[in-house]
Amino acid sequence: MSTLKIFYINRHSTETKTHRCPSLVSLLSSSTTRNGVKGLSELGLKALPKQYIQPFEERMCMTNIVPQGSIPIIDMSNWEDPKVAKSICDAATEWGFFQIVNHDVPIEVLENVKDATYNFFRLPAEVKNKYSKEHSYSNNVRFGTSFTPQAEKALEWKDYLSLFYVSEEEASALWPSVCREQVLDYMKKSEVVIKQLLQVLMKGLNVNEVDEAKESLLMGSMRTNLNYYPKCPNPELTVGVGRHSDVSTLTILLQDEIGGLFVRGNEGDDWIHVPPIKGSLVINVGDALQIMSNGRYRSVEHRVVANGSKNRISVPIFVNPRPVDMIEPLLELVANGEKPIYKQVLYSDYAFRQTRLVHAAPLPSLVSLLSSSTNTTLLSFNSNLHKPMAPTLADPFNDSSALINFVINQGNGVKGLSELGLKALPKQYIQPLEERMCMTSIVPQGSIPIIDMSNWEDPNVAKSICDAASEWGFFQIVNHDVPVEVLENVKDATYNFFRLPAEVKNKYSKEHSSSNNVRFGTSFTPQAEKALEWKDYLSLFYVSEEEASALWPSVCRQQVLDYMKKSEVVIKQLLQVLMKGLNVNEIDAAKESLLMGSMRTNLNYYPKCPNPELTVGVGRHSDVSTLTILLQDEIGGLFVRGNKGDDWIHVPPIKGSLVINVGDALQIMSNGRYRSVEHRVVANGSKNRISVPIFVNPRPADMIGPLPELVANGEKPIYKQVLYSDYVKHFFRKAHDGKKTVEFAEL
Repeated sequence: MSTLKIFYINRHSTETKTHRCPSLVSLLSSSTTRNGVKGLSELGLKALPKQYIQPFEERMCMTNIVPQGSIPIIDMSNWEDPKVAKSICDAATEWGFFQIVNHDVPIEVLENVKDATYNFFRLPAEVKNKYSKEHSYSNNVRFGTSFTPQAEKALEWKDYLSLFYVSEEEASALWPSVCREQVLDYMKKSEVVIKQLLQVLMKGLNVNEVDEAKESLLMGSMRTNLNYYPKCPNPELTVGVGRHSDVSTLTILLQDEIGGLFVRGNEGDDWIHVPPIKGSLVINVGDALQIMSNGRYRSVEHRVVANGSKNRISVPIFVNPRPVDMIEPLLELVANGEKPIYKQVLYSDYAFRQTRLVHAAPLPSLVSLLSSSTNTTLLSFNSNLHKPMAPTLADPFNDSSALINFVINQGNGVKGLSELGLKALPKQYIQPLEERMCMTSIVPQGSIPIIDMSNWEDPNVAKSICDAASEWGFFQIVNHDVPVEVLENVKDATYNFFRLPAEVKNKYSKEHSSSNNVRFGTSFTPQAEKALEWKDYLSLFYVSEEEASALWPSVCRQQVLDYMKKSEVVIKQLLQVLMKGLNVNEIDAAKESLLMGSMRTNLNYYPKCPNPELTVGVGRHSDVSTLTILLQDEIGGLFVRGNKGDDWIHVPPIKGSLVINVGDALQIMSNGRYRSVEHRVVANGSKNRISVPIFVNPRPADMIGPLPELVANGEKPIYKQVLYSDYVKHFFRKAHDGKKTVEFAEL
């Protein structure tokens, strides 16, 4: 055993050789406590101890992360609704993971158990060590580190306290007092949600009654872990938790705001980040439910990355059968003639076998009906996949004039290029290296705020909106006043427009449109760009319903008008809140006209792309609007500049949500208090994507500058007065170039 292992496993180390980790010699020779990786982290090590360096194939490869991937997010406020029930069952079938919001566990319960977790891990090492395997009064209470240190060739960067629930009496006697009440409350309140989920999932298997015996089989025992992932030197070389699936029926996971959980995607070798959402719980199917559902519900591999700058916690509840239960496909399924694919197995044998293995080890399944089978939830990791191949240029378009003629003049757009089945990206779309998305710049655990608008006048909600506009410049809103059918209709209408023949769409191009207010185009400003962007669009500037009825394409006209009309309510709510945040308490007709005197909606189409890593959907830019209201589809691909300067944060699609961002005009009018932030869109190699932004703008003839109310209070203006139409012309006469447009208005 290495010296490092002795540092946190053995209680006495004075007789141990220490030449393997010389920097720890003095500490180890006097150590009488179990320090865990928290102790290592607090030593301020500059490099990761070799015992934690994972084999290359077990480290998280950033090129395998799906930046636009997202597990389902399900609103539980009306959990018995058949549509909600179907969403739960579909998520358990297709993903094995989903997040729930608006559930019955109070947010203060969640916050309390997070605080209690930190409080436990702040205890001195000698106090925590009383709960270690060697010293705990009971196997039901266990403080430990990594997963199975005695079996692992490379250790995991995690400490934990495991609490197996038997009774309140035992918990009162044995669990640490610093976290006992909070964990019990968390488990008790979560039990309501667990029963709701199991009721829905059983109905999805046509098991319509969960009697006492069935309930005992599904949730006869429970265990809660308090997990602590301290900040780590060289986090890219190790893992917080290695690849594994849970042995539970269900796992209920509370994340903190740091994040770091990744789930195996449906493509086999891709990984999807599960962004933290305040107040949400992450639900995943465990092996026991996969077995009992005869494979209908999926227990999926997941893992946790280490973090180089922040400590992270998580608190999972593992909902299990009892150790003495036999698990197998439910009798109701087999009785209907369904062929079982798993055999009967004693649950304690199944769970015990997992604790003897290393995460990511090739595990022969105990439950496979055929003894030669292997556990399909533990997929082998092929490190040769996703290595970029050197692209070859597409011969048909080596001549730029031929490409411009096909894409622009004939109206085929990049959709036409994509449908040619090109094997490589035309050279005209290959971006300079510095403009391509570098996966190492993505913050996997980053997330913009998500704000519930159901009570938008509440001071706490208003503060969240203003804080998001000040700190992030971007946020998502849920439970707003735009009906989901309106959103779905405008997405369908977008696809319908882009399905039109090229010659029909081309009637709305710059050369052929009867009005500048209706424009079909491609890229951003092709005449000014050195490298083109992989996007087509239809831009619709709203003047009046009469003009829209006369000029907008009939295939999408009514849906876009309805989307704009319904969104106007939300826009006014947001602007009212944001103005109050600037102590502008009244929005009169003149102020409203300045803030939202004109509107434009784009229908954006991003077709699938050969060599997506070489180009962009939309380059780095900030919007020139007051606000932008963005509807995403389920594919995703929008990235926002983070607060560190060179990092990028993915904005995951949430069904029914709208993405809100501050534009340059509002940054200028707020005198820099609200931030207009750079963002970009990546291309996608396998799927077509759409988005529908509404740009809420001043009128072209308006002068924009810091609001008089701010300057009148003695605030020094940092922007000058500029004619809005001049500002917009400056933006459109050049290629996307990050935040440089706002310099046009600086003093």
